[in-house]
Amino acid sequence: MKAILDALKTRLAATSSLTAIVSTRIYLEQGQADASLPLLVYRPTAVATEELFAGVTLYRATFTFQVFFDNSGSQTIHTASDAIQTALATPLSPTGFDRAVFVRQSRGAPVFTDESWSILDEYRCTAFEV
Repeated sequence: MKAILDALKTRLAATSSLTAIVSTRIYLEQGQADASLPLLVYRPTAVATEELFAGVTLYRATFTFQVFFDNSGSQTIHTASDAIQTALATPLSPTGFDRAVFVRQSRGAPVFTDESWSILDEYRCTAFEV
């Protein structure tokens, strides 16, 4: 799973439409307490593996991607959501895996809590370890 997380971080950081919004503030699990907004937090929420044949393991994982903003610009929030979808539009090539494919399952609506806006998208990842 670490190889998938590494490839995902690399892909997100290399997507200019996303980094134009969040810069380098892309975090696994939890953002830094003193990080400025906007920022992106992504996390795997469920992971299942299945042994297939000839040493191939199928990984199925659910990921959430949450973007936080300090303004009410819902248009910018949707632009960030679209940038995540752009980043994940083509398969990843994690080390030791044939490929990892992400498909968006749901797109959240902007929500205001704790003095910031956020949007939460959910993706399903399917990967084949070889």
